[in-house]
Amino acid sequence: MSHPLFAVLAVAAIALAVGCQPALAQEKSLLERATPEQQKMFENLKPSVLKEAAQKPRLLADSKEDYFWVMSAQLVPLMQAYEYSRDPAFVEAFVPVMEQVLLQRYLHPTKPEWNGWFHYKGFGNIALIDHDAILYFTPALMFVKAVRTDAKLTEKYGAKADAWLKDVEISIRNWDKRGCWHDLGEKGGWYTNVPGYPDAKTGEIKPLGKEAEIYTSGQVPYNKIHALFQSLSLAAQITGDPWYKTRMEKCSKFFRAHWRVDDKHAEWNYRDLSFPGDYESGVVGQGKTRTGAFIHYKGGYYALDVEGVVRAWDVGAGFTKGDIEKLLQTNLEFMFMGDEKDPKFKMINGQYKAEEKYYKGYLWTALAHFSPKVRELWKTDLDRARAAKTWMWWSGDLEYLIEMSQPVSWDRRLVKAN
Repeated sequence: MSHPLFAVLAVAAIALAVGCQPALAQEKSLLERATPEQQKMFENLKPSVLKEAAQKPRLLADSKEDYFWVMSAQLVPLMQAYEYSRDPAFVEAFVPVMEQVLLQRYLHPTKPEWNGWFHYKGFGNIALIDHDAILYFTPALMFVKAVRTDAKLTEKYGAKADAWLKDVEISIRNWDKRGCWHDLGEKGGWYTNVPGYPDAKTGEIKPLGKEAEIYTSGQVPYNKIHALFQSLSLAAQITGDPWYKTRMEKCSKFFRAHWRVDDKHAEWNYRDLSFPGDYESGVVGQGKTRTGAFIHYKGGYYALDVEGVVRAWDVGAGFTKGDIEKLLQTNLEFMFMGDEKDPKFKMINGQYKAEEKYYKGYLWTALAHFSPKVRELWKTDLDRARAAKTWMWWSGDLEYLIEMSQPVSWDRRLVKAN
C-alpha cells in the first residue's frame, strides 16, 4: 500500500471509464452494484469521510507545508465517495471546503500567472506543482465531472463547475508562463521548479531564500509530476482537449528514459539532474549540483510514480505492456518479501531497514488494474490499516472499492474503442 501520506493521491479519479454526459436515471451506482461485503466497507467509512470534511479548515498563513496534504485529505475522499455512491451529501460537504481553500489563494494584482498558494510558514514560500494539483486541480476537476454527470447537480452547481473548470485550465497552463515547462522535442518534456515567489505586499517576484535555493529552477521530482497526472487525466476526460494527453505523453517519455532495467526489476531516481537550475553554475554537467540524484528513502514516492504510469496507460499517453509487466515483476517478485498474511516490501533498489520509519517499499496498488495478486495483498493491507485506524484509512478503502468495480484487465480504460 502507498504511504498513508500520499493516499489522498489515489488512483480512484481515473479508474473509471465514465464519460461526462448526464447519467441515465436507471443506471445503478457503483455502490448498488457492489457485493454485500463491499457495501459494508462503504457504510463503515462514510461517517469518517463526512466527519473529516466537517473539521475546521486550516488557514494557509498559519500552517506549514502539511496544509496541502491535510486539506486535500478533506476534499478528495468526498468526491471519491460521491463517485462511488452518487450520494449528494458528499458534494454538499465538498463545496464549502473547496471555497475556503480558494479564499486562501494569493491573487497577484497584475500577473495572474503568479496566483497561487505561496505564503505559508517555513520552506521559503515555495509553490510546488503538486501542491496546486492535490489541493485544487484534482478535487475541483472531480467536482466538475460529478456535476456534469448528474442533472440535479448541474442545475445547482453548473455555473460554479464551469467557473472552476475555466480557472483550473488557466492555472495549469500558468506553470508554463512561469517558465517551468521545458519541451525537449524527441526526448519528451518535463517541469522545473519556480524561480521565485511573489511578495505578498508588493507583488514583486523575489528569489527563493537560501534555505530553499535547491528548488530554484531545478528539476521537479518525478512523483510530483505524477501527482499532476491525475489532474491532466481528468481535464482530458472533461474537455476532450488533446493538450492534456500530449503533456502526459511528453512527461512519460522523459520519465521512462530514466528507468534502469535488468532481468529482475526496474528502478529510477527520485529526480535526476537534467536542467541548468540543477547546477550552481547554471550549466548542465558543470560544477557543483544544488541537490542529488538518488533513490529516496520514502518508498511511497515510487508508488506515486507507478500511479502516474497507470494513468498514462489508461489515457493512451505512453508506456507499453512490457513496461507494466516489468513493474509487476519489480513489485511482486523483487520487492515483495513473501509473507502474504503480513505483506512487507523492500525499496525499489532492494534496501530494507526494519528498524527505520522509512527505508521500506510498498505495495503498488495502482497495479491492481492488471493483477489479482495485487488486489489480494491490497485487501490484507487495508484490513490492517482499518483495524489500526491509521490516518486516512478510509481513503485507501475508497480507492480499493472503486478499483474493484472494474475487472482485472489490460484495457486502457479511458481510451474509447473505435
